[in-house]
Amino acid sequence: MTLSVRSIGIAAASVLIVVVAALSFRPGPVAGAPTNGSEILPHTLTVSATGKVTVVPDVARVYLGVSLIKPTVKEARDAAATAMTNVIAAVKALGIAEADIQTSGLSLYARYAEGSSTKIVGYSISEQIQVTVRDLDKAGDVIDTATAKGATDVNGISFEIADQAKAQDAARAAAVTAARASGLAMASAGNVTLGAVVSIADASAPTPIYYGAGAAAPAADVRTPVQPGTQEVTAVVTVIFELD
Repeated sequence: MTLSVRSIGIAAASVLIVVVAALSFRPGPVAGAPTNGSEILPHTLTVSATGKVTVVPDVARVYLGVSLIKPTVKEARDAAATAMTNVIAAVKALGIAEADIQTSGLSLYARYAEGSSTKIVGYSISEQIQVTVRDLDKAGDVIDTATAKGATDVNGISFEIADQAKAQDAARAAAVTAARASGLAMASAGNVTLGAVVSIADASAPTPIYYGAGAAAPAADVRTPVQPGTQEVTAVVTVIFELD
C-alpha cells in the first residue's frame, strides 16, 4: 500500500512538472513582426515626426469665362460661342497647348420679368474654361489676352507643383530624419541605445492646392501681375526603432 501511494505521488509530480514547463514557455514577439494596433513591441521606441519642404509652384490654373444676356436663345449661344472661340484662339496664340484648355462649365437659362414666372425677357448664358499654364511668366498674359478678346469672368487662379510626388518624398525623408533625431534624444535620456528601424508608417494628409480669389475682368491696358509665392509640403511619419 505504501509503495502504491509513493508511485502515484511520483507520477503526479512528473505531470505537474510537465504542465509547469509548458505554461512557462511563451514565445516572445519577433522584432519587426506586425502588431494588431494595440500590441506594443518590447524593447522598441515609437516616434511620430513631421517633415516640411518649401517649394515654388511651377504650374498655374487660370479660370476664365464668358457670361452674356441676350433676347433669344440663338443670340445668346452665338454671342457666347463667338466670344469663347476668340478667347481660346488668343490663349493658344500665347503657346498654351490645346490639351491644357478645358471647358469647366456651361449653362443657359431663361430670365423672367420681375414679378412674373412666365414672361421671358431674355436668356443668360455662361461658358467657363480652365487654362493650365506651365510657364508662370505667361499667367498674367493669359488673363489680359483673354479679357481683351471677350472673356467677362476671371474666376480665380490656383498654383500647383508639377512633380508633387518628388516634393512629398522630400518631406517624408525630412520627417524620418526628424523622427530619428527625436528618437536619439529620448534614447539618450533613457540610458538606452537607439537601434535599427522596425517599421515606418506614413500618416500624411494630402497637400492642398492654393487658390486665388475670383475677380472681375481686369482692364486690358494694365498687365495683370501674378505671384506664385511658395507652398509648404508636409509629411507625417511614425517610426518604430529597436532599442539596444
